[in-house]
Amino acid sequence: MRGRLAQSTLRTALMLGLRIVTQAATLILLSRLLAPATYGDYASAASLAVVLGTLPSMGSGYILLARAAVDKTTVAHTWRYAWPLTLVLGLFLLVIYAGFGRYITGNTGFSVEILVFLGMAELIFNPLTMLFSFIMQGCEKVATSQFLQWLPLLLRAIAVLACFNLPQSDRLTGFAGLQLIASFLGCGAGLIVVRRLVSLTWRPRFMTRQELRLGASYAAMLLVAYNPSELDKIVAVRSLGAHGAGIYTAASRILGAFATPIAALLLAAQPRLLRHSKDTHLQNRRLIGIIGLIALAWGIAGTFLFASFHPLIPWLLGNAYAETGKLVPWLAITMPFLTLRMAAGGILVALGKPLERLLFELSGAMFLITGIVCLTPILHTIGLIIAVIGSELSMMIIGWWRIQKNVRRLDFACID
Repeated sequence: MRGRLAQSTLRTALMLGLRIVTQAATLILLSRLLAPATYGDYASAASLAVVLGTLPSMGSGYILLARAAVDKTTVAHTWRYAWPLTLVLGLFLLVIYAGFGRYITGNTGFSVEILVFLGMAELIFNPLTMLFSFIMQGCEKVATSQFLQWLPLLLRAIAVLACFNLPQSDRLTGFAGLQLIASFLGCGAGLIVVRRLVSLTWRPRFMTRQELRLGASYAAMLLVAYNPSELDKIVAVRSLGAHGAGIYTAASRILGAFATPIAALLLAAQPRLLRHSKDTHLQNRRLIGIIGLIALAWGIAGTFLFASFHPLIPWLLGNAYAETGKLVPWLAITMPFLTLRMAAGGILVALGKPLERLLFELSGAMFLITGIVCLTPILHTIGLIIAVIGSELSMMIIGWWRIQKNVRRLDFACID
């Protein structure tokens, strides 16, 4: 089992490595394309779209994944309600996002047109692409599932390059439009890849009451799960101003890239952890221990790697983002808490406890909001970073405490 997991993790890590390189290239190009204030507004609006983008599929991707891990023939049946639900809810949320996005940015130059482009990409096409990715992951094609998520990112990086030919005033609008096209093309490519492996049934159906209840718990979990990673960027414009938000977001995005190997490990292990029985419990127990040790080791190593990265920031992002380098050593403290929190969240979902993940990450979000309100007026950006560190630490502690409780409960069940 460990050999297969190692191979799957390696393939997935290589694919996620491409995602890191692509996201890093996009960040570097965007920092050259947009001034920090403009980038801060864009990052705030984009983060809001990403958070809302967890809702259109109503957790159907996780239901599909759990069913496919046991029986791959269930994919077509789940798909019948997943795709129309995603389209209907996506369009509904697009209207809400377009209205609320103007308030978040507080920038009269940030047009509704830009928000519509971003919203269609993140609320319609990307959720559909994620469904295709879940199908591949459920069929234990984890590296392929990550390829489907990477392709739109690659096309988005190419879109940034094309925008350098535009006047400064038109660059953000042009990029938002091309990002929408990239998401559409990535969604189409996902459909082509999935249809080569499984047969999809397009006749719509209503979701059952059980699917609604379970899907709602997964959707709520995802909504809250994205908050620790995106909430700080959403409120940064209001608490730090557009320029400060751009500086902080650039550093935070780099931190997230350093945690990607743990995401690869969780994706590779998830189909195995989803199989619950007395026969597999002992294997899962060992696997959980391995994941925890790797997350801790990588978090500690990542702290030193990330802290040593700050001299390169002005060279990579440009002199306009020189202040970002000063924040890197502070954010580096977050790394072990971040990786262990990610591991705890992924394990709880695989153990069939999405509501427990929701609760511990909701507590982290409340801690983050409280820290932002209390500390940023006094300490500004450093106050925001302290709030993030405290939030990640609290989620890590609660998450692993819940894992320990659930594993012990399964131990007693297996004895009985």
